[in-house]
Amino acid sequence: MPESAPVRRSPARWYWAAPYVAVVFFALSMLALVWLLQQREIEAERGAIVRDLQWAEQTMRRQMLSTEEFLGQLGRDLAAEFIDHDDFQLRANQYIANNGELANIAWVGADEIVRWTAPFDTTDWLSGDALAGEQIRALERARSSGRLAYGDAYRSARGDTALEVYTPVLRGGEFLGVIVGAYSVERIVRYLVPSWFADKYRLVLHKPGGEVLAANSTLQSVDESLSFELALDPPGNGLALRATAVRSRGELPHALPSVLIIGLSVLVLWSLWSLRSHVLRRVQVEKERDRLFNLSLDILCVVGLDGRFRRCNPAFERILGHAPDELPGQALIDFVHADEVGSTLEQMRRLGAGEAVKFENRCRCADGGYKWLVWSINPVREEQLVYAVAHDITGRKAAEEALRAESTFRKAMEDSMLTGLRAIDLSGRIIYVNSAFCRMVGWDEAELVGLSAPFPYWAEETRAQSERKLAMTLAGQAPASGFEMRIQRKNGERFDARFYLSPLIDVSGRQTGWMASITDITEPKRVRAALEAAHERFEAVLDGLDAAVFVADARTDEILFANRAFKHIHGFDTVGRTVRGVAVPQPERGDYRVDPRGLEPADVPRELFDGELQHPLSGRWYHVREQATRWVDGRVVRMGIATDITERKQTAEVSRQQEERLQRTARLITMGEMASTLAHELNQPLSAIANYCAGCVTRMQSGKWKPEEVLSAMQKASFQADRAGKIIRRVRDFVKKSEPRRRALALAEILDDALGFAEIEAHRTGIRLVAEIEPELPLVFADRIMIEQVVLNLIRNGLDAMAETLPEQRVLRVRARSFGKGAVEVAVIDRGHGISEEGRKRLFTAFYTTKTEGMGMGLNICRSIIEFHDGRLIVDENPEGGTIFSFTLPTESASERPAHSV
Repeated sequence: MPESAPVRRSPARWYWAAPYVAVVFFALSMLALVWLLQQREIEAERGAIVRDLQWAEQTMRRQMLSTEEFLGQLGRDLAAEFIDHDDFQLRANQYIANNGELANIAWVGADEIVRWTAPFDTTDWLSGDALAGEQIRALERARSSGRLAYGDAYRSARGDTALEVYTPVLRGGEFLGVIVGAYSVERIVRYLVPSWFADKYRLVLHKPGGEVLAANSTLQSVDESLSFELALDPPGNGLALRATAVRSRGELPHALPSVLIIGLSVLVLWSLWSLRSHVLRRVQVEKERDRLFNLSLDILCVVGLDGRFRRCNPAFERILGHAPDELPGQALIDFVHADEVGSTLEQMRRLGAGEAVKFENRCRCADGGYKWLVWSINPVREEQLVYAVAHDITGRKAAEEALRAESTFRKAMEDSMLTGLRAIDLSGRIIYVNSAFCRMVGWDEAELVGLSAPFPYWAEETRAQSERKLAMTLAGQAPASGFEMRIQRKNGERFDARFYLSPLIDVSGRQTGWMASITDITEPKRVRAALEAAHERFEAVLDGLDAAVFVADARTDEILFANRAFKHIHGFDTVGRTVRGVAVPQPERGDYRVDPRGLEPADVPRELFDGELQHPLSGRWYHVREQATRWVDGRVVRMGIATDITERKQTAEVSRQQEERLQRTARLITMGEMASTLAHELNQPLSAIANYCAGCVTRMQSGKWKPEEVLSAMQKASFQADRAGKIIRRVRDFVKKSEPRRRALALAEILDDALGFAEIEAHRTGIRLVAEIEPELPLVFADRIMIEQVVLNLIRNGLDAMAETLPEQRVLRVRARSFGKGAVEVAVIDRGHGISEEGRKRLFTAFYTTKTEGMGMGLNICRSIIEFHDGRLIVDENPEGGTIFSFTLPTESASERPAHSV
């Protein structure tokens, strides 16, 4: 029997060990199989990401090379002057629209100043801005190498990441500037790869240090083990692309099969072990105890005398968010708010002494917040344990805190009010006053609460009136608009106050008294009186003006107000009538800047008209200015001011006549200065005529002459005579006296005549005249002789200014081109010594001149002539050196409708 016992026990041991061995062998086999499959899948995915990233990099490179070719061609066309600003905008905007990765295209000059930008509404590149920082270094690289250069990527003011390529613009070896293409890095990774690439990979463009510039997705669910990086060239600079495979939502983690296998294996092993050792141990007893422990809505726990949790019920997770399985071994004091640690330790010491305790404290939740708990703890010293119950009182604490906060807020609000509050009960006794009322009357709250009439703040002289108003208040007859009372402060000072009464209702809806709000109206009454006085003074000032002032409704044209001058001109019964009914000088509806009848209150104030009009009956001239504004009742009105300018117009006419005489004098002076030059010019055709005639006489006397030879010589003589006659006629037309006659003229003919006058002196001084006249210019509405005088004066000034200029730079250009829809601009551009800032300010002052023999009247007369033609004479600095004098003239179509508006 002793020998047979081990034989009987051996099968039992193998019987229990066989399941464990089988489970372990199965788990190892499955883990090996899963590992092999996953390695094969990873290698396939790694090859796919390498191919896809190389394809994406090639796509980006081809697109960026295409952009480089476009920028290079744009630079070559710009260097060859094949394009202007409009062509640049058109081509650049079209290319940007077709290539979403490009944010801006700009033309930057060699002076590092932005000239042209596209698109036109960009805020990153503005015309006139200067390059800075890395932009200057990139431009210098393009300048020195003569090839395009990429700058370092940077973040703009708006937070976007930009990458710029600088393409040099060269003309015969001369560096003119660069064409800059600004890429948006975010758009590069967004637009230069297809949508399927973004679904499969997270594409990142980063700097050499690893700083991420842009990514095609913000998703964080990526598999970092499946990642590949590739340098991006162009642009180079260490920029690299990194693609990381995106985990699909339904994709299982790679470790999940292994975890499941191991977990299931462990679970099986644990189950076998549990079945063997713990299946029936105290199952029924623990089930009943745990049911009560787990289903409790309050926190139940067992804590050792050292303050560490031994066991916790699920209410911990429901109330504080802590899993009960994680708490055993942790100290209760670690979860207590720092402000309650001291009081909680005191209660724990009492527990150690065997005393049951009850206290409140705040305990930390899993999310970092705190909740209020009330603890009831009983110690069991025999077991060295304490049993604790905690109830959540956070809601009650929040309600108490909210009630205290609301009470404090109401008290602060009442104390901060500037309006006094006073409450009386139904018998007239004061039951409440706020601090504003106490400050207003000077008595403290303790001195006022509980008092009955007569109140100490009643003024002696108005006591009877105050008693009547109190009786009216208690009877509920106080007016809704309130009433005024004379109040006396504690120091005896009086002031006026307005009382507004309302019934005081308690929570049950029963009236318990009357609440009054008191406002000091002493200053408003004083201000109202001052405003009334100011209004009277304002009306007195308007009535004292010589100008006629009126206010009329914008829709009905009814006159609402008129001053004394207006009534004196149009009648003292004008108020209430219409503006057109009293024959007020009015512009036509089309002369208004906007139709006043369609204006809304939100559209005013607004200027309507500012000009000169003639009274239809008296014939007197008025300067009329009308403005739309809001009337006192809120409606839109027209306020007009008409000033009599008849005398000023007469004075201006006399001044104009004097200027005409000065103009004729100036033309005679110009004629005198040109006399010697004209004599030399006339000497040539006259000498030629004499030579041709003498030759004809000689041939005819010799008897050997042919008719065709004599006819040719006489035709040449006739041509020279006609040439001399034209010179004399131009001089005569220029200096003869005539009234200004404005009519439709061809500006090109006027400029040809003026240039014909000036060619003689220009030839003598070695200056070349260049005419740049735009073809098919519209006819101008002007006086021929006056405009010719202006052009000739400006040309002669330009010739004088270039007396000291180098011979190769002696070029004077006369340019004529369209200026807007209804005007033509003429500019005289010289390369002379220019005009100083001080001289430019005094340039049009009478008798001011920079010439040693000048009268100082030429430019002043020129400006008067141009203003007579409704134009403007402007002087600017020539960027190439010298001065630009330009003036505008109205076209024939713009002058068809006469206007006198200023």
